[in-house]
Amino acid sequence: MDLLSRLTRDGVFSAAYAVAAGIDASELRRLVAAGQCHRLIRGWYALGPVGESRMEHGLRVSALTQHLPGVCPSHHSLLTMHGLPLLRADLDVVHLTRLHDRASRHRDGAIIHPHLEGVVTVAQAIVQTGLVNGPSDALVAADAALHRCLVSPRQLAEAVGQLGGHPHITGVRRALAGVDSRSESPGETLLREVLVSAGFAVTPQFVVHDDQVDWRADLVIDGTTVLVEFDGLMKYTGSSDLVAEKLREDRLRDLGYEVIRVTWSDLAHPERILERIRRAIARARRAA
Repeated sequence: MDLLSRLTRDGVFSAAYAVAAGIDASELRRLVAAGQCHRLIRGWYALGPVGESRMEHGLRVSALTQHLPGVCPSHHSLLTMHGLPLLRADLDVVHLTRLHDRASRHRDGAIIHPHLEGVVTVAQAIVQTGLVNGPSDALVAADAALHRCLVSPRQLAEAVGQLGGHPHITGVRRALAGVDSRSESPGETLLREVLVSAGFAVTPQFVVHDDQVDWRADLVIDGTTVLVEFDGLMKYTGSSDLVAEKLREDRLRDLGYEVIRVTWSDLAHPERILERIRRAIARARRAA
């Protein structure tokens, strides 16, 4: 393993490197069978057994960029390297962009796109991802990138302009017009998109002041006392978290707020979410 570690560059090594170090094909097969390394693409390997899908995708990106001259990561492959969220990206396919020419190429497990100006930026990769996977994919990544200060609204607008000739750019441009760095998860972004698309004005991360305590809600329907929470179920680590959340929600209702909770499964039926919101607004108005 020490020898293999010395062969790796950015987490990967080639069969050619192994042969040069005295590891022939049969020995390499033995090391793979023993779980000390695994094959990524033809002629390229990574240490240890196969990992989770995002990590393996990143390793294939590393192998391909070393193997193929004049390319750089792009699309969701670049977003993966920055730890940005993905929705419908096919992690079995690596996306690369040429640095010097306009030719495109498909190979097993990879798509190589025509040249842009210079190395692909995070903002360009967000737009590219939206063009391939859909506008919501671009919005989710853009919200997260803005939240982490990886891009600016101006950079996103410039990237949309640079890729303006693509037939699907209109939907991506429309989605990115609603980008908001205040959303803290993909679920919150998608929930906000559903509400805004239906004509509701909303404010993310709305703060309710209660004596010495500030309660924060994922979204408020502007001009109402209706709070909308996205429940990804990942933030609860035990029963005490669930109890605390229940007490918080009860207190918000005591203060006169309607609280609507939305889950991932609800997002598959936006019309049901909107109907619940409309009923909550009606109840709030009657109570007022």
